[in-house]
Amino acid sequence: MFAIAWRFGWDYKKLAKANAINSPYTIYVGQVIYFNEINENSAIKAPLEKGAVKKPVVIAKETPKKQPSSASKKVDKSPILKAYKGFKSVKWSWPLRGKLIQVFANKAGASNGIDLSSSLGKPVKAASSGIIVYSGSGIQGYGKLVVVKHNDTFLSAYAYNSRILVEEGAIVSAGQVIAEVGKGPQLDPRLHFEIRKNGKPVNPLRYLPKL
Repeated sequence: MFAIAWRFGWDYKKLAKANAINSPYTIYVGQVIYFNEINENSAIKAPLEKGAVKKPVVIAKETPKKQPSSASKKVDKSPILKAYKGFKSVKWSWPLRGKLIQVFANKAGASNGIDLSSSLGKPVKAASSGIIVYSGSGIQGYGKLVVVKHNDTFLSAYAYNSRILVEEGAIVSAGQVIAEVGKGPQLDPRLHFEIRKNGKPVNPLRYLPKL
């Protein structure tokens, strides 16, 4: 749910409400996710907002896999995700130190965050304390991506990683190493960093401390 909301620029809480999905927002293979509002007085969907996605997203069906042994099954992180609220205010720090090579430009086809030049394998640090809500490479255009939930308002994202060092559901502290720098679309070592407020991209430079 977090990954889908992130991809389309929605607040995950709003998307969950539109689909009557409660915390911790568990979704399943083959489930249809709608991007139009639910009329609270009936089961009929209200009209789409201007610019909203008109088609539902279907969670792709997977080829059945051999069931893992009980020893190798992942621990269910749902209770942790549901319980985590974070802090009322978020104190930000830089995920790494590097030259700013891409500025924020919240327009169609532009950058929803900033890019920092770096070197391959350099540690990427959590910009503030939070919980890992996404860790993987399933969102097009981000490569290996980590998304941290800081509270019910703010999320941050760290893209183009060569290696991810945290799993979904892990609690991380500000400054904790969560990944290693990889190559961006330009094939040079860089980190793409985003901050989203209520699901919408905001300029990270307005929140990060001055260098």
